[in-house]
Amino acid sequence: MSRRNATIILIVIIGVALWIRIWGIGWGLPHAYHPDEGSILIHSLGFGTGDMNPHWFRWPSLMMYFVFGLYAVFYLIGKAAGTFGGPLDLARAYLTDLTPFWLIGRYVSVAAGVATVWTTYLFGRTAFGRAAGLIAAALVAVGFLHVRDSHYATPDVATTFLASVSLLFALYAVRSGRASQLVLSGLLAGLAASTKYPGVIVFAGTLTAFVFLVSRRAIAAWVLPAAIVACVVGFVIGTPYSVVSAGEFSRDVLMQFTMVSESGVAQEASSIWRGLGEVFGKSLGRGVGYPVLLLAVLGFVLALSRGVAEGRGARRGRAGDKLEPGHPELRLAGALISLVYVVCVLLFLIAITVKRSTYVTPAIPAIAAMAGAGIVLLLGLGTFDRTPGGRGTSRAPSAVAAATTVAIVVLAFAAWPSLRFVRALDATDTRTQAKQWVEENIEAGSTVVVESYGPELNRATAQLEHAIEADKTGVSSWSASKRRINELELDIGRARHPQYRIFGSGWGQELFRIPEAGDDQAAMIAAIEEIRPDYLVITSKADQRRPMEGAEPPGTPSPSTLLDWIGENGVRVARFAETFPMPSIDRGPGRSFHNPVVEIYELTLGDAAEVMDAGTTDATEHAEEESGG
Repeated sequence: MSRRNATIILIVIIGVALWIRIWGIGWGLPHAYHPDEGSILIHSLGFGTGDMNPHWFRWPSLMMYFVFGLYAVFYLIGKAAGTFGGPLDLARAYLTDLTPFWLIGRYVSVAAGVATVWTTYLFGRTAFGRAAGLIAAALVAVGFLHVRDSHYATPDVATTFLASVSLLFALYAVRSGRASQLVLSGLLAGLAASTKYPGVIVFAGTLTAFVFLVSRRAIAAWVLPAAIVACVVGFVIGTPYSVVSAGEFSRDVLMQFTMVSESGVAQEASSIWRGLGEVFGKSLGRGVGYPVLLLAVLGFVLALSRGVAEGRGARRGRAGDKLEPGHPELRLAGALISLVYVVCVLLFLIAITVKRSTYVTPAIPAIAAMAGAGIVLLLGLGTFDRTPGGRGTSRAPSAVAAATTVAIVVLAFAAWPSLRFVRALDATDTRTQAKQWVEENIEAGSTVVVESYGPELNRATAQLEHAIEADKTGVSSWSASKRRINELELDIGRARHPQYRIFGSGWGQELFRIPEAGDDQAAMIAAIEEIRPDYLVITSKADQRRPMEGAEPPGTPSPSTLLDWIGENGVRVARFAETFPMPSIDRGPGRSFHNPVVEIYELTLGDAAEVMDAGTTDATEHAEEESGG
């Protein structure tokens, strides 16, 4: 394939990657429905107070600082346009409508995702030739797991990009024999770890390249310590307060490690064999696709076997010689680097309890590169665009046609769930529909219990005031400016109508929270009876074991005590379920972050009680005062 044709095809692939990642990018806004997005964006905004210590290290901080830089640019543009008079105006804009702030974070993931398509092509082309590189890039461009995570302002796709560049420079080090490129690979591994801690696993690729070069006496032994130091430096560059505030850092890292290694959530696997089933049946099977996985395994086997056989007569010449793309040495090294890295990622995922598919995302470029190699090697296309001697290889038209057909079929299988996903994102989220229904049909001042992952309703001013006094609201861990931020939020909250007396279940403020259903549904029922609310809003995402109509049947359903109680004490007045079913990896329909089943019940428990232990005015009276009634 000529360079010109390859460039044209690559531009088309990158265009498709950009299009499918932008489609549905504004899902859920202006509401924050993905609970993990706020972990990055709120702390990024908090740096605007002048305190650059996030005081929160459950995740490392490189992406927080990067997004903060974009927020600074956004602020300066707004200040020049007269939109912002000072930093508090930026905070007011965030608390009023977080849409632009969330979109800035999401577009970081979009950019990182599209850039990863390009780096995957470079890796595949260098190791296995242009055809393999293009197929690999296309698989990343339309693959469901990578497309899905590119729609979130979370660090997974940014980590994947940095990991892919680290692998690329490890392969470049094999190609050139330069120690500097291997050290740079280590630095990038540290930056990947500073975006998300498991990103450090990509250093396995750096180590594999080092062992490969040392075994051929193409690099000095001192390069490995230098690469390790570079990895540490890369991490500290992105998360400097891991050194400055070592106590806070170690506390939060231990907390995060405990969560993923011991948590008893729905993804728990009690044995290594069940863990393998979780990983290959869900994270890889649903997120990457079985055709891609089979081709990747085939690519590993063929690349390793042929690389060993052909590499005997095609070793590097003089030290410092640069190998041509597709050289048997590069093919063998590319397969080894990819294989070791992917295996390390999978071992990590099998070992931990919380087997979230996002931990697989950084391995997708390596898997895609090997799948591309599997197609071109299986169908006898060869791997060279030019032989080491400078001659091009000839390919039978039938082999080219067969490879093209296989690639199109595999890409179609990979793209179908991605297209279903973005189509579903384009629809109005069920929680937004529920919020609109509540505001149109439920009287202001009513007492409403809302389960976690439910619609975001306007809390009564009396509750906001009480929360301010208890210092329970505000943005992140801002210290010096927290009181002023709280006052801003109260200001904005007073102007929002209609207002309701809200009690949250599970997630939410301690002062206004009741127990989540879980296994102890009796405790939740007792809390509801004490509050005596007018309405109850429940969701399929809140209790993933509840056998709610419209959600995927749970594997181990919890007792139906709560649903039975609701049936005896309430009437369902509204129900919202997804219009366009989307594919799901970890949890199943109705159990993901998108479009949970939302049911609204009117309860018949009598008059709502006064606000418990708060000493505040009645929410209904306050709502009437605010509206001038």
